[in-house]
Amino acid sequence: MDSAKITIQDLASIQNVIETACSRGAFKASEMKSIGELYEKLSAFLQAVKAQAEADATQQTQGE
Repeated sequence: MDSAKITIQDLASIQNVIETACSRGAFKASEMKSIGELYEKLSAFLQAVKAQAEADATQQTQGE
């Protein structure tokens, strides 16, 4: 197993950790802007990956 490899599932887990930590008040108010910006970037990336995977699956299905 390559421990240096980060997967899409790992990134989704990080997104969940951020959500949980925010809901539990783990961050100071002054940190929330940077945490939110990181969360938004991560969310946009994960949405793009999901959309690409769906497009690839559709294209593969239509090509058969």
